Amino acid sequence: MVNIPVHSPARQPDRDLSAACPKCQSRMIYVTAIPHPQAPQMHRTTFVCYPCNQTRSYSLSAAMAAAYAELYAPPEPDRAASGQ
Repeated sequence: MVNIPVHSPARQPDRDLSAACPKCQSRMIYVTAIPHPQAPQMHRTTFVCYPCNQTRSYSLSAAMAAAYAELYAPPEPDRAASGQ
């Protein structure tokens, strides 16, 4: 059995995790990842291409889906600026 280490994008900033649109080759934007209905070790990861106005869903491992979620998560709101 070969163990392949899972790397987080935080440790590899030069690694490109973007998905190219199959139609226009524009960079697709990560939207969400939900558990796959038939394969519990996988996640159904959805991307959107705004130039084509289409979505694409890919089945990715849970680790890869988590890497996309971490890399493309919206920024934390600045609580100091909002007075909270």
